[in-house]
Amino acid sequence: MKASESPPPATPARLFRERVVLTEMRRLGQCSKTEVANQTGFPLQTVVDIVNQLEADGLVSKLGKRLGRVGQPSILYGINPDGVFALGLKVDRCRCDLLAIDFEGRIRDRWVHNYELPHLETVCGFLSGTMHDVVTQERWRGRICGLGVALSHDLWYQPARQGLPEQVIGPWRDRDVAGEFSAAITLPVFVENDTRVAAVAEYLLGAGQEFSKFLHVVIGTHISGALVLGGSLETGAHGRAATLGAIPVGPSRLAHASCGESGDNRLGARASLSGLMRHLGLHGFTIRAVSELPEVLDRARGLVQEWLDDCVEALVEGLTACFAVIDVEAVIIDSGLPQFLVMEIVDKLGRRLAAANVEHLVVPQLRLSRMGADGALVGAAILPINAHFFPSREALAAEQLNETYRLSRGRKRQRSTKT
Repeated sequence: MKASESPPPATPARLFRERVVLTEMRRLGQCSKTEVANQTGFPLQTVVDIVNQLEADGLVSKLGKRLGRVGQPSILYGINPDGVFALGLKVDRCRCDLLAIDFEGRIRDRWVHNYELPHLETVCGFLSGTMHDVVTQERWRGRICGLGVALSHDLWYQPARQGLPEQVIGPWRDRDVAGEFSAAITLPVFVENDTRVAAVAEYLLGAGQEFSKFLHVVIGTHISGALVLGGSLETGAHGRAATLGAIPVGPSRLAHASCGESGDNRLGARASLSGLMRHLGLHGFTIRAVSELPEVLDRARGLVQEWLDDCVEALVEGLTACFAVIDVEAVIIDSGLPQFLVMEIVDKLGRRLAAANVEHLVVPQLRLSRMGADGALVGAAILPINAHFFPSREALAAEQLNETYRLSRGRKRQRSTKT
């Protein structure tokens, strides 16, 4: 090939292997080409070619040499944080947050907009206005690969009980949100619910890095879940996988259980912060959001403890039902509660699950989320990076099928040669 000629386009197999190499390099932090080959199982020359191309594309960079070992010192490589940037937008009931992350997942910038109601036009206007400022900065120019959008439970599932007007909910439900945002900012847009994208962040950057199969549980105003299998989000046939709030559980012993409201015998009523706020309100401690809990915590500690024990009891029932269907390595728990209360939930839940000793069930490990309040935002921003640069479970299955086919063809050729 002449020097002036462009290299041939990469084959699907080559693109897949590039994504696997990038994934392994992200996991290792810094590594030699030999280490990447050992971890991926790819031939060393294949890895050498891929890493060289990734370096030429600015996606990885040399970090130095590993000294102190016998033989030639190894050249170490790592992800180039400035190689690619992405944007994440989280839309809540009263505000939206936009942030920029680099290729390593570190937050580089943030913008916030408050409003009374989450009108689609309001959010779209904020996004397009902010993008004007972003694209004029040299550091971002030409290197933003897309926008991920995380919608809150209210906007994703549109529960009527939240009282948002139809003129607010309707556009989020009926219009092509990704298409309208993409037209406004001229970038690829990916839309998901906030719990699922938080699970993506947890898998790539948080407690989920240790596991390929885990259930992510968020105890928020509503309880919500996300299922990660084989390193990919499992959304289900109808996009409702891990809808934890719908799981039937026994009746609560708290005061509000006698109110006769529909859904009291569901996990969502007993293991959600709306249940905690309702329990506090019935005893004279009215708070509008869990962020106000510290103001009444000292005086209402006994009531909070009652709810916490009831919450754990319901979680034991609900999660045991999950484990009977889905065999996961871990359950990662996140919540907007003060950290010491979340730790208490995890501790009590672990002891109760172990004591239950249900036949034929293996209780997975319980972990606290490492991502915290920014999990959904960072996860949203990771969506476009993930789509462009990291392998999906479907791509892995296709590559495994291709490899099986290649091996089969190779065996047939060997038999025909012998014949």
